[in-house]
Amino acid sequence: MKISDTRLKNFRRLLADKKLRLTDIADLLGKAPAQVSAFGGKNPSKGIGDQIAREIEKALNLHQGYLDMPFGLGELNNATVLTITGRKLPVIGPIAAGAWCEFKGEIDPRETEEWIDAPGPVGPNAFILRVQGISMEPKFFEGDKIVVDPSLEALPGHFVVAKRASDEAATLKQLKQEGNEHYLYALNPDWPDRIIRLTEDWSICGRARWKISDL
Repeated sequence: MKISDTRLKNFRRLLADKKLRLTDIADLLGKAPAQVSAFGGKNPSKGIGDQIAREIEKALNLHQGYLDMPFGLGELNNATVLTITGRKLPVIGPIAAGAWCEFKGEIDPRETEEWIDAPGPVGPNAFILRVQGISMEPKFFEGDKIVVDPSLEALPGHFVVAKRASDEAATLKQLKQEGNEHYLYALNPDWPDRIIRLTEDWSICGRARWKISDL
């Protein structure tokens, strides 16, 4: 099933379950009823796009990506939610990723650079980080797109995105362990601060799962 069909089915089911009318959705979104009817009416003239889908989810207090999931999966709010390949993930930079970590997946849509299909099953708050800097060369280069999934457990040896409370931006590093201490490790041998001890000031935002390459 196309993602546009999935979104429309989920949207109509939500209207029925919550006993909402198209005019109610229009009020919540701050849009004209005709705009909502165009994508959610009886005979829609266009599909529910990425931005509108995210706005609907936010307005109805649903997790990001809810409308993209086949019926049933979106109900597992207290568990790890896996989606089919084809769900769109936002591509964001380190500063936006820092905000993503802090606000648990809430982000200003204007911070999103683009949307890309997930290459496989991911949790509800997954995103794509666009790498900046050279600290992780030669494995990761500036501009690489990395799928990050907060629902996955991060263990020593995994690549993770982490954020320090005093910093705005998140950073991609490898998680290492020495005794009872955990560290963030930069792969580039010329990087000045290759090893950072993971103190209580740091939080792991998610585990890196895939690298997406442009052809």
